[in-house]
Amino acid sequence: MIEAQNANKKTSYREVISKLPITIILWVVILVLFSLLTDKFMTVSNMMNIIVQVSSGVGIVALASFLAICSTGVDLSLGGTVAAAGMVAGKVLIWDLPVLNAIRDSNPVLLIIIAIVAALIMGLIIGAINGLILSKTKIPAFIITLAMMRVGETLARVIGSGTSIRVKDDMFKFIGGGSLLNVTINERSIGILPISMLILIPLYIIFQILMKHTRFGTYIYAIGGNNEAAVLSGINVDRTRFLVFLINGFLAAIAGVVLASRLASSIASTGLGMEFDGIAAAVVGGAALEGGKSTPLHTLVGAFMIGALRNGLNLIGMQNSIQMITIGLVMAAIVAIDALRSEEK
Repeated sequence: MIEAQNANKKTSYREVISKLPITIILWVVILVLFSLLTDKFMTVSNMMNIIVQVSSGVGIVALASFLAICSTGVDLSLGGTVAAAGMVAGKVLIWDLPVLNAIRDSNPVLLIIIAIVAALIMGLIIGAINGLILSKTKIPAFIITLAMMRVGETLARVIGSGTSIRVKDDMFKFIGGGSLLNVTINERSIGILPISMLILIPLYIIFQILMKHTRFGTYIYAIGGNNEAAVLSGINVDRTRFLVFLINGFLAAIAGVVLASRLASSIASTGLGMEFDGIAAAVVGGAALEGGKSTPLHTLVGAFMIGALRNGLNLIGMQNSIQMITIGLVMAAIVAIDALRSEEK
């Protein structure tokens, strides 16, 4: 009798563990592993550092990656768009033109607005080109966006004349590096309400509502779930995909502006590899590469997981190339485990 009860308990524990999302298990592994490897990982300052790093980069890019994957495509141009948009913002802020000089002297806030708008326009242009080619041809999305990634990186280098642009405007730097609330720990001021997080969270809330409660979100899930069925049901697939990539360009441009603000510099190589981290975050968050799955909030969890993983790997001194391999292996393991669980069900 007692043995039977123990067996039932073991079975119930296994069932509970098997039903746990793989992301929760991975979170526990990351926290425990890096806490043991370095005492700097679980500090308040490092946790806030992770939040700022994710909020000003991969967190926004991951949302764009989710939208592309959900509509059965990948957007490899995001890193290039981040670089180009950030470089445009930096260039406008320092450009020695009579009109801009007059605005700089009389109304610096207006100059920042102009720089941000110019960066967003750059993102929209790249997104529109992606969406237009994708909707008018049968070229796979990864080929189109791979080409535009190179275009974006090249534009960033041309605009910056092959060098980085240092931004000295304190108001602009506050966007990505400022905080509305600071606390002092061990004589060090730490921002616990970063502006970048106040940009990131509303974006995810908006897209969570958009994906779950609007026709546009339903169309994206339908296209990802079964493209032919979506066409037969009357959904304008080409227009929906065009809008997805247009939105992606806009989101990547936001990331470019926030990242340039946090780094106080516009750097052509800023977005290098960011599209990979964005895809990894979306997949870790549950997005299936065949489309039609996951939610923005799950992607947000995936983004913070990738951010925490990369932060921990940096703290233990792992080379960037090895980090890419490690993150790739983690992503592959999660996809494999989820596939096995789906087969068991």
